[in-house]
Amino acid sequence: MRNKKIPLGQLLMIGIPGTGLDPESLSLIKEHGVGNFILFTRNVKGGPDQTKKLCDDLNEACADAGVPPPLIAVDQEGGPVQRLGPPFWPEILSNQEVALSRNPETKANAQAETAAKILNSLGIRLNLAPVLDLAQTGTEGVLKGRSYGPDPREVSILGEKYIRTLQANGVGATAKHFPGIGRVEKDPHFQRPVVTASKETLMHEMSPFRESVKAGVKAVMTSHVVFPALDRDEPATFSKHIVNGLLRREMGFQGLLLTDDLEMGGITGHGSLGEAAVKAVLAGHDLLLICHKAQRVREALDALDKAWSQGILNTGKLDLSLTRKMLSFEC
Repeated sequence: MRNKKIPLGQLLMIGIPGTGLDPESLSLIKEHGVGNFILFTRNVKGGPDQTKKLCDDLNEACADAGVPPPLIAVDQEGGPVQRLGPPFWPEILSNQEVALSRNPETKANAQAETAAKILNSLGIRLNLAPVLDLAQTGTEGVLKGRSYGPDPREVSILGEKYIRTLQANGVGATAKHFPGIGRVEKDPHFQRPVVTASKETLMHEMSPFRESVKAGVKAVMTSHVVFPALDRDEPATFSKHIVNGLLRREMGFQGLLLTDDLEMGGITGHGSLGEAAVKAVLAGHDLLLICHKAQRVREALDALDKAWSQGILNTGKLDLSLTRKMLSFEC
């Protein structure tokens, strides 16, 4: 048993239930050092002043608890996925609308500039965008309206434009959902999809992610999808082959690596959330998203603490993840 207290809460990015900092979330900050937060529509319903106060309160709570400055994130893609939208904030074009426009690169630039202006005004430092998954125009389901298209080259160009513009304006970008969910037939929010394409096909289709790494993207988010050609058994969330082998070593990504929400059915339908949290960290993730229930956050913390006390996790891994966060966002 190791007795050194370590801030395991720094490995989590959590959702909070409402428009203000609630007692349970404050407790997680004070007791466990949780210092990363994702905002949803439920958190911003009061408009800019309310949302800015929430972000300020999160910063103050972390400072009072001796926790590093919080990393606050949001899904501000545009189109069907923009948590900060009308009537309080300007509409942002969807990726599909950008790709179909007369001047897609100019529109992608405008997408990023608008998102950065909104997020900077609130103190939100990480945008969980752009989506770099390939999808045909008119695709239904989880990627409806969210893809720049089916052509890896075009998606690479528009994704790079978005990333460089967003980050030049002071907000970190997140390439998602690695290694690409354009072929899924099931929604990972509810089930665990399997993509049976060959490794050659998958490598070709993930070129937008490769180019995003070259462009210096701050963060990458993985998917709860199984790719047997890359890892026969595990989804990307748990796969050392995909995370450390492919993304880290082959593509050279050294930034912040996030899971998708661990409360999705693609994870919780196949085991406990605590087990999933440990497996995701062991695979190489720096931040684990738990977006809805505080009980799930505590379940993850308990499992991570047990894994650390048993020597399954080590301080070197935690220190590396904290360093990535600090270097990426100058905490």
